[in-house]
Amino acid sequence: MTLESKQIETEIMLIEKRKAGLRRDLTQIGDTITFDFKRNLKSFILMLIVFLGIFIVFLIVNELQYLQDVPLPEEPINYINSYMSMFGFMVILSAAGFAGSIIAEDFHRQTGNLIFPKISKTRLLIGRVISRYGLNTICVGFYYVLIGVMTFIKYEEIPIVIWGSLGWALLYTFMIFSFVTLMSSIMKSTAISIIVSILFLLIVFNMLSMILRFAGVEGEPLYILTYYEGIITASMNMPDPRYSEIRMPTGMGGNGDGEFATFINWTTPTEAVALIGMLIFTSIFLALTYFLYRRRQSKNE
Repeated sequence: MTLESKQIETEIMLIEKRKAGLRRDLTQIGDTITFDFKRNLKSFILMLIVFLGIFIVFLIVNELQYLQDVPLPEEPINYINSYMSMFGFMVILSAAGFAGSIIAEDFHRQTGNLIFPKISKTRLLIGRVISRYGLNTICVGFYYVLIGVMTFIKYEEIPIVIWGSLGWALLYTFMIFSFVTLMSSIMKSTAISIIVSILFLLIVFNMLSMILRFAGVEGEPLYILTYYEGIITASMNMPDPRYSEIRMPTGMGGNGDGEFATFINWTTPTEAVALIGMLIFTSIFLALTYFLYRRRQSKNE
């Protein structure tokens, strides 16, 4: 056998090994997805019930208004928006429920090496993220389907822009999901991970935004995660301008007239800025999560 033939044979063997390794990786990721899906099935059903319950509450409120001779909105987009006032909270709740335990539970219960003794940290994390975000995606999609059905019943049409809104909702959900996953990689308890995540997303970020607003900062709060929620509804009918002015009394004049200060309240980023911002945040959160997860595993906490 010539030297050239041996080199070709060696290259073929290396290619076959890579293919076998890739198949093994994909198989293990698939097994992790299946296992994790079954493991979180009860939580998934419970979350679907929560989404359905919130939808029913909005439906009842809307129907009661129509019974009191409040006219149906002329534009179906306005009708869709009537169901979206709590959507940000629903995303936070579902993301915390699915991602809050994604890493913390391994170190709280010491289950990581027992359940998956031969799966690498990378494949395990990828499988879990895909599985739980998939469940989260179904919940969000389920809510949009309910809204779409009612919109069709009322208007005999479903605006195409609702599917663009769904795309933004899924991207926003993934960013929030990634943030909660990062919290799960830091905390040692699932409960603490969920509580801290909800605390930051519902209170801390909103308080920070409010403080900056009333401090006179007029720039867009692109560093506030929850600011990107606005694109979900704004994408169906982008406001112009994308902010509102708030006038608040600052004191009393000598003649009794009130003195007012004007503050800028941004409601949504542009679509391009929202896309770039959410992708950057998601990438940072996932990279930090992976780094911290490997570090905690190596320390064998």
